[in-house]
Amino acid sequence: MFSRVQRYPINRSLFNLEREIDGLFGSVLGTGRSVWDREYPAVDIAEYENGSVIIAEMPGVKKEDVKISVQDGVLAISGERKVFTLAEGSRAIRNECCGGKFNRAVDLPHEVKSDAITAELTDGVLRIVLPKAEEARPKEIKIK
Repeated sequence: MFSRVQRYPINRSLFNLEREIDGLFGSVLGTGRSVWDREYPAVDIAEYENGSVIIAEMPGVKKEDVKISVQDGVLAISGERKVFTLAEGSRAIRNECCGGKFNRAVDLPHEVKSDAITAELTDGVLRIVLPKAEEARPKEIKIK
């Protein structure tokens, strides 16, 4: 399904104002986070027997602009998506792509072996592999 593109400029300041208002209401309502913080980057999490995988969508983000850390059962992804700049003498007809700094925190589904975590950013998709710590892996108990 396609959506119709309106032919009028959208002001980036107006979009940024909307993000600020979302953040304000998040603070007032006690969530402390804006819609932008909750949704970007979008993530999928899958758990397997020996670990889990987190997939994060990051179109237009370079690996040099992303930082990943793990602490106290939380994986933090932060970075910056560079804003597209127009060539001199041109004007924006539509301006929906967002840029700027982002932060995303994800509660991990299990204890991880932090020295064995791997991450790869390919074609705008960040893939983080989180091996389970030995104590988080299932253990078979033998009956005597």
